[in-house]
Amino acid sequence: MGRPLIPQRAQQRADQAGDRARSKFAQMKADAAAKMDDLQAKIDKRTRQLDAKAAATDANWAEAEAADALDFAEWAVDNAQLAMLDAIDARAYAKDLAKTMAS
Repeated sequence: MGRPLIPQRAQQRADQAGDRARSKFAQMKADAAAKMDDLQAKIDKRTRQLDAKAAATDANWAEAEAADALDFAEWAVDNAQLAMLDAIDARAYAKDLAKTMAS
């Protein structure tokens, strides 16, 4: 028993239907891939936006910390100058007392 004979026209139609189905499936795959690419691009863009926002926040904190450090340094220099003036005054007073005791 062989294969049943299919009229040639029916075979052509079946082949064409198969070709259309394969073409339709290939188009669906291409459309899905394009949608996935678009989605990935949106995700990447959002990630870059979040990264930029985080970087800006980090920069704000760093700038605030730098300003605080400069304020502290200025305070430390002022205190060092006062301490130096106190030391000069204390040395001058000690010398005056030593002169007074020596006389």
